[in-house]
Amino acid sequence: MKKQKIIVKIAGVIVFLICLYAFFLGNKIFSGQFENDGIAWYFLAKGVFCSISLFLSVDILEAVRNIKK
Repeated sequence: MKKQKIIVKIAGVIVFLICLYAFFLGNKIFSGQFENDGIAWYFLAKGVFCSISLFLSVDILEAVRNIKK
């Protein structure tokens, strides 16, 4: 279970970083401007939600597994 826990947590970080990068590209932060684009905010919210759900799902599954033992 420890190996899967590490893999899922790394996947959560990668998902968050990809969505954060999409947020920065959508708002044109890398070019020195800031445009408030709605789809960029959607990707940021989606990245936060998905990464947190990955982190919590591993912890919940581990807790349920320990309860059964």
